[in-house]
Amino acid sequence: MKISQLAALVILSAAMMISGCTREEEPDHFRYTVNDYPLYQGFIHNYGMPEGASGYNFDVTIHSAGVSYNRDRHEFQGTGHLVFFQMFSSSATELAAGLYQFSADDTPGDPSTFNVANFGMDINFSEDTGTLVSAVSGVVKVSGTGDYRTFDFDCLTGTGEKITGHYYGFVPAYDMRDARK
Repeated sequence: MKISQLAALVILSAAMMISGCTREEEPDHFRYTVNDYPLYQGFIHNYGMPEGASGYNFDVTIHSAGVSYNRDRHEFQGTGHLVFFQMFSSSATELAAGLYQFSADDTPGDPSTFNVANFGMDINFSEDTGTLVSAVSGVVKVSGTGDYRTFDFDCLTGTGEKITGHYYGFVPAYDMRDARK
């Protein structure tokens, strides 16, 4: 075999291996029943350790384009979709990476748990319309540290409807320990 044919074979083999190993990135969205709802950006509020809890409370909010959050007034504006988790971390300074289990215990707040999971579809915040469902079981996998995070979740509503989703992006955290919740 000539050198040029050997080089072409090596390049072709490498290209096939690389293309076979790439995976299309999952879109930032959540799925409720059969419908997909896009997600665009998010933020985390660190409320510290609530009384009676053993984990630190981090509220995670991720929403679609068309929704904005006015931090000064603590209110949402616009129309779109929303995901909210009240999570409890082992870290006082950030939402620790790991797998979080839904907990409906009477004394919530153990590390690596969450006790609220709300999903809003077509919410119009000025007219207070849209659909809001809550999960009663499930898991949330948190990856990454700092301001860039990945959230993968798989939850069930009280009527057995499945809600799954994925979000990766810039999710800044704000210290709310001195603010009233």
